[in-house]
Amino acid sequence: MTNESVDQRKGGQVESTVTLADDALYRGLASTQRRRVLAILQDEGPDGTSVDELATLLCGWEATETGTMATPRERDRLLVALTHVHLPQLDTIGLVEYDPASGTVRPRPLDPEVEELVGRSAAAESSRQA
Repeated sequence: MTNESVDQRKGGQVESTVTLADDALYRGLASTQRRRVLAILQDEGPDGTSVDELATLLCGWEATETGTMATPRERDRLLVALTHVHLPQLDTIGLVEYDPASGTVRPRPLDPEVEELVGRSAAAESSRQA
């Protein structure tokens, strides 16, 4: 096991050990969809949201950016990509807590430097649509 994306329990709280030096962090941030997921989860707060709601919010973001509405088929494809690619990867890295059984996703506590980078990435995504 590497030190990338390993959570440690301290006083009952999970502390992330994902750092700016972890290559996996940058692979996680390399996808527009994953950056948007992280931005949405920052807005949702520590309780997170359902994967279904996340797919709806991402479709809305895309609609705002492109000026076109997503079809039900496109939303379904996004939902599949979230559940099988994006959320498992973000969970493995240690940026989110994804529970496929309950269909929920929550942000994990992050190292302050990583949190700042994620916030800047989210701001960059938001400014792209302005």
